[in-house]
Amino acid sequence: MKTARSIPMVLAASLTLAALNAFPSPAFSHGDTAPWRALSRAEDRGDGLQACVNEAQDKQSEAWTCMGGTLRVTEDNRGRVTDAAYLVAEDTTVTPAPRAMAPAKDDYDSWCENGTICGRKINDNTAEVKGNGAYGDSKGVIATFDIVYRQSFDGKLPRWRTLIEWDSGPEINPGIWRNTCRVNLSGRPDDYCGKNDVHLASVNAKASRSWWPSSERWAYNDQRLTGSGNYHDDHEGEFTAFGHRQLFKAGVLHTGRWSKCNSRTGCQYYQVPWKP
Repeated sequence: MKTARSIPMVLAASLTLAALNAFPSPAFSHGDTAPWRALSRAEDRGDGLQACVNEAQDKQSEAWTCMGGTLRVTEDNRGRVTDAAYLVAEDTTVTPAPRAMAPAKDDYDSWCENGTICGRKINDNTAEVKGNGAYGDSKGVIATFDIVYRQSFDGKLPRWRTLIEWDSGPEINPGIWRNTCRVNLSGRPDDYCGKNDVHLASVNAKASRSWWPSSERWAYNDQRLTGSGNYHDDHEGEFTAFGHRQLFKAGVLHTGRWSKCNSRTGCQYYQVPWKP
């Protein structure tokens, strides 16, 4: 009799499973999370940037920025404020000097679009670096943007021109950005040799570019370089994105290394692109 009573229960269970299997399963069951927002095909700029985004996915940070192969985290996976940088992949390339540098004819929309960070020497006294960036949260990529720094000496004075360009996503609102001159030192932190602050306007789909101080003018270093030291520059900044509460920080970029700062020739580049 026990066996007879158990048969209807088994049949009922089988019929219930059969009924459930007759309908397609939902994409995500209760408690599952949405898929990671990856770089789109149009946004994927190279192996270094993709490797960085993959690392961001592994860390599940609440605020992160990839500039080439460098991941910068400003909120960890618990939402705690931090500022940590991770070198995921080295992907800095040198490219030929541009054919035309007039503001109306610049090539920033085509130069280095398939690389993640590129540097080029225009002449002995002038160099540029461009970084392709992406930023996001624990759910994935929010959007992408570009940064270009151009440095050209006026005698012994470094001077910079900065461009931020919107590529995709919400409006980007730049906060504190800075160009800093550094003295190369071995075995200890590099010394300081001047700076200037960068004041960039917001960029979005309708106004995709912001320059500082403009596409034709320069922002000067606050110190004249002296002596026979070797130098480089550090460029970094922070921003917010419309609709998102987090503060994001772009990784440090460098135009290259220079020396020979004298009254006759000014200063001259000896390494472009930057090498650690």
